[in-house]
Amino acid sequence: MPAVTARQAAVSALVKVNTQGAYSNLVLNETLKKSGLSPADSSFASRLFYGTLERRLTLDHVINHYSKKPVSKLTPAVAEILRTAVYQLLYLDSVPDSAAVNEAVGLTKKMKAASASGFVNAVLRNFLRDEKKIPQIKGNRLKKLEVRYSCPQWLIKTLLEQYDEPSTLAMLEHSLDRPPLYVRVNTTKISVEDCIARLEAEGVQVQKDPDLQGCLLLSGTASIEKLAAFSEGLFHVQDKSSQLCAAALDAKEGQRVLDTCSAPGSKSFTTAEKMGDSGEVISCDIFEEKIKKISEGAKRLGLNSISAKLQDGTVFCPDLGEFDRVLCDAPCSGIGIIGRKPEIKYKKQQELADLPQIQKKILDTASRYVKKEGILVYSTCTLLREENDQVIEAFLSQHTEFEPCSLPQEVREAAKLTDPAAWKVTLFPQMADTDGFFISCVKKVR
Repeated sequence: MPAVTARQAAVSALVKVNTQGAYSNLVLNETLKKSGLSPADSSFASRLFYGTLERRLTLDHVINHYSKKPVSKLTPAVAEILRTAVYQLLYLDSVPDSAAVNEAVGLTKKMKAASASGFVNAVLRNFLRDEKKIPQIKGNRLKKLEVRYSCPQWLIKTLLEQYDEPSTLAMLEHSLDRPPLYVRVNTTKISVEDCIARLEAEGVQVQKDPDLQGCLLLSGTASIEKLAAFSEGLFHVQDKSSQLCAAALDAKEGQRVLDTCSAPGSKSFTTAEKMGDSGEVISCDIFEEKIKKISEGAKRLGLNSISAKLQDGTVFCPDLGEFDRVLCDAPCSGIGIIGRKPEIKYKKQQELADLPQIQKKILDTASRYVKKEGILVYSTCTLLREENDQVIEAFLSQHTEFEPCSLPQEVREAAKLTDPAAWKVTLFPQMADTDGFFISCVKKVR
């Protein structure tokens, strides 16, 4: 018998994310590893965990209507037990209402919160009595959108100011769905067709991406790391938007490439594969643990051209020399990946205020490594203009030795750009079912 139930695993992981500020994917993976749950129960726990996290503000609106004490004042365990239960009642038709309520009440006892069992039962029974209707939302339109999309008002307001309303609302709607799983074929080891055959032989459903060579969409796999094709280094996990970012470098065989903020290393891996594992790719990061993971990933893929190096992106290191291609995928707010890591959208606006200055400093430093006629790509996984367009345009105004450079044709076509001179693009998740991403390309001309 497993040590915990699927619901208990989900609640425990949610408590950790919301009290420790930990990354959702890392917390859930660690929790499931220790749980001893079956693949089916692990899948349910995962769905419950991410669904509850994605809809947290909507769920809190419901709970606050039926509870005399606001969710913010409840103990973390009780808050997450209620959230997961309301999520099941609202969004999981496969779960009987009685099971959602009874299991929630039972969880209070398993998680040392037995004194709250009557309270939990009352909140859920009253919600059922009202036929599971979302309580009336009092407030302005932003408040209504906050509850509808479970997204803080400040973020919705910012996006509506920077983009048109249909694009913003479509992005928010898309963020409530589980993201697709894309991988990149390691073409230094296997052809795309042979890799597809290997994956299908292991029971994985595979779709070839129509826009990007070597990009595959996977489904029907419980654990990527348990696949023999993964262990043999035949592919690595990488969202399509990130693959497009690597393609923007347009790296050629034998060139020197610097990836200034590399972890977890997927863009370096794709670049090395595109170069036929020739030349040199130096992958830098500021954390020793991440450098180790990059090295392990390169070893699994058999990519000998990659060297992982501990290096602060804000500090210039002349010993590294000059490079034909430099990728500056800067640390950012991550607003483009809230569908993948929902906890990001609950950050306070002030927590993000210093990011543009950090990004400018990293970009300035990265530019010093670019040789004449070399290419510099600046990218982020956010949609906020102050971290994207405004950073690269400020850079160009201060660095006249660089000029905008057209994105490679492969990137323009995949991003549905019609202008052959397009040098930057903001990818919205709903455009091609990818992460939200910003990519810009400049060239050192003097």
